[in-house]
Amino acid sequence: MDQPMTNRDAIRNLQRYLRRISYEDNRISPVPIDGIFDDRTEEALLAFQRMMGLPATGRADEETFRLLYAEYDRIKKERDLRLPLDFFPSVPENYEAAIGERSAFVTLLQFMLGELTFAYDAFDPPPLSGVLDEETEEAILRFQAIQGIPVTGRVDRHTWNRLSEEYKNYLT
Repeated sequence: MDQPMTNRDAIRNLQRYLRRISYEDNRISPVPIDGIFDDRTEEALLAFQRMMGLPATGRADEETFRLLYAEYDRIKKERDLRLPLDFFPSVPENYEAAIGERSAFVTLLQFMLGELTFAYDAFDPPPLSGVLDEETEEAILRFQAIQGIPVTGRVDRHTWNRLSEEYKNYLT
């Protein structure tokens, strides 16, 4: 039997919709998807209401929520983020990203870890430098510990698969 939706679940949905719309429209600031209706969530909601010509109340009344979901659904259908994220290098065999690596793959890794900081609040977002530095390694270590996978600070296929799955689940 399904459990009833809580207020925190409803706020998470609201934040998920706002965050996805923010990727398409810079008038809306990205918000964490944490189920807490804070000032950032209210500001993003106000921006959405202004964008849609609704009364800017900062509250998700029925009309606001209906339009918010409709816009989220429209964008999601146009640009589905649930496509596979298989950017993991196929060569060399048994590849692992480790400290000191400089690549576009590391930039993507840093971006995804940065997005997940909103979900976990357990590590700081690494800089988008393209270099697997100590800050990035620390975020990897914490992510691995949270996921209950081997804590190595390196990104092998297993860590990448967990990271990409968590990232996709967080955004959709």
